[in-house]
Amino acid sequence: MYLLEKLFMYARNLTFMPRHERAGGVFDFARLSSPPASVGFDFSNARHVHLGDQLFYEPVIRAFRDRGVSVVVAPIPAARDYFREAGYDVVPPAEVLRQELRISSIWMYGYMPRDERRERFLYLNAIHHDITGPVAEFLAEHALRAACLDPALRPIDGRPYLVQPGPTPLDDEPGQWMVFNDTVSSGWFRVAPGDRRAVARAAEEMRREGFRIVRAGTEAERGARPALVGVEDLDLRGRTSVMELFRLLRSPKVAGTVSFDHVVAHMGMACGKPATIRLRRMSRPHAEFMKRYLIPPFAAGRDTPVRFI
Repeated sequence: MYLLEKLFMYARNLTFMPRHERAGGVFDFARLSSPPASVGFDFSNARHVHLGDQLFYEPVIRAFRDRGVSVVVAPIPAARDYFREAGYDVVPPAEVLRQELRISSIWMYGYMPRDERRERFLYLNAIHHDITGPVAEFLAEHALRAACLDPALRPIDGRPYLVQPGPTPLDDEPGQWMVFNDTVSSGWFRVAPGDRRAVARAAEEMRREGFRIVRAGTEAERGARPALVGVEDLDLRGRTSVMELFRLLRSPKVAGTVSFDHVVAHMGMACGKPATIRLRRMSRPHAEFMKRYLIPPFAAGRDTPVRFI
């Protein structure tokens, strides 16, 4: 069912959406002639808008707030505390529909009320190949233009909000650590057992170099693959919230990440941590797009080392 949904979405994105494309990855159904007094952001569908996506979109939301626009945000449940700490008004999706301009992910188009989905909406696609710059900054710039706001009014920082440092399970542990994750939830059908083994081998290499390995992940990931892979010094799967994972990656005890191209790597790079990444299986053009503009999705700090395996 999930694969059929994705195929239908891709077909719509290729056929219907292009006539509304304002810039790469920005699809404009609002066609505003003056700036909106309020903007609602709906990224609440956890089936199609994942944790990494929330990090790409937070700078877009901040760019509107920085220009004095009233904003409300409906994120996925796992990201609500993140947006609250960042100072946003976190609301149910229905509240987003009451705003003068509504902004959402292109993958949520079909989930919007039929009589609303083409009214006062911008839809964003963070993996659109017409994007020609770091994704978060490119989307923020062109969403602002669509809203009749000046992107040059102040610099756009595409780095996501960083959770404030706090206690972590590593505080009393010796050594330097690598955060390791060998599973994916989105795009799971593009990951073969050999890909997971490659990530585990990279973690083992880090261990031989003297790093200790902490395995991070959700309770669902632990339930699907409860067995250890033999490289873990500490298994925190199912024991860290999004906020706790962010604090873990902010810790000076953490030297980097080893994972697929998902939230662990994106959070780590936002915190300035080197990343070892296994890309999910994809076309060569898409892999090049990912490496050029999405890993990481911001310009500042792009000198953080990234190794693809």
